[in-house]
Amino acid sequence: MTTQTSIELPAKPRVLIADDSRIVRATLIKHIEGMFDFREALDGEEAWETLLLDPSIRVVITDLTMPKLDGYGLLHRIRSSRISRIRDIPVVVVSGSDEHEERDRAKAAGATDLITKGIGTAQLLSRLDILSKLVTTQHEFERSLEALVENAEDISPESLPSADAARAGVETLLANSVKSRKNFVVLHVCIGLKHIGVDDVAAAPPQNVVRAIGDLLRRTVRQSDHVARSGEAEFILATGSINFDSARCFAQRICRAIASAQLVKSDRMAFIASCGLASLSDDCPEPATVSLQAIQGLARRRAMLGLTRAITGIVGKEEEMAFLRGDIPVSDAREGAVDPLGASEKSGSPDLATLLQWIKEGRQDEVLPHIGKLSAELQPLVDLLLKQNKR
Repeated sequence: MTTQTSIELPAKPRVLIADDSRIVRATLIKHIEGMFDFREALDGEEAWETLLLDPSIRVVITDLTMPKLDGYGLLHRIRSSRISRIRDIPVVVVSGSDEHEERDRAKAAGATDLITKGIGTAQLLSRLDILSKLVTTQHEFERSLEALVENAEDISPESLPSADAARAGVETLLANSVKSRKNFVVLHVCIGLKHIGVDDVAAAPPQNVVRAIGDLLRRTVRQSDHVARSGEAEFILATGSINFDSARCFAQRICRAIASAQLVKSDRMAFIASCGLASLSDDCPEPATVSLQAIQGLARRRAMLGLTRAITGIVGKEEEMAFLRGDIPVSDAREGAVDPLGASEKSGSPDLATLLQWIKEGRQDEVLPHIGKLSAELQPLVDLLLKQNKR
């Protein structure tokens, strides 16, 4: 894994605005200038080149309809990039309408958020501020982990309690959550070291890395939460009074930080961080009857599903079902870590418009796996043309 050089970040978070309309770009700039730095791109190709050259960009705002490369094509390149800072960057899509079909397609393509062209200044600034802070926090998490690994000899192996030692406190947290009708979430984090090109189960990572990850988790959680080491390279986090989306966001940050941090010097090795997620709100229709052993077992089973498939990211109820259906394939470590959340959103085959756009872009290899669907979708048009030619 190559070492990245340090980057001088602008004093204000930098936003890339991609839109072929000068008026739209000027309107967006008027909204954000003063609070954000910005760069402009006239089309998707220019936006992509700007992203490659400027690592200080924190958020992308893009139109969907642009020449050369449209917003969907730009989203595809971003989400399939081998560069983690590009692959994980928040992308806000600007739409001229509130049509559900367009919004669903943009979300499926990897859009983080969608806004209309008439959005107010306060609302836009609020959304951009949240997204840019998430990116900054992610980078800080990675740097903290890298620093802890370098000084891992100073971290005591007993800095975290065992799962058995933490059980009483977690049992109490679960009981209080059920009694007060609040949510209870268990995150089971499994860490592995994967040799690129080898498809067997990920090996156990070095203990200095495991200790550093445990220490960072201990520093990150709230005092009311519980974190424990439950295996050679496994951790349990238990938290109450948190909504499901917040728990997913936290778990996603942990996994991406571990996978993206520069923790090994070899470019043939990659870290895998799979987080199984189980909660009262999502998995327990009758919370009063659930046992801690059952909910912890569910979280661990889901974490192992991701780890054995060399996938970095969250495995919750939806991802587990996708695994069992075969919708999420085993990832190729050479392509970088795959986030099951994104994979589940994109697990359906591309729609007709996307397939036709890929053909126009010369991406026939990506179209071939979906040629059956393309033929079926176009058959009515072919029949109509044949009928017209017979007249």
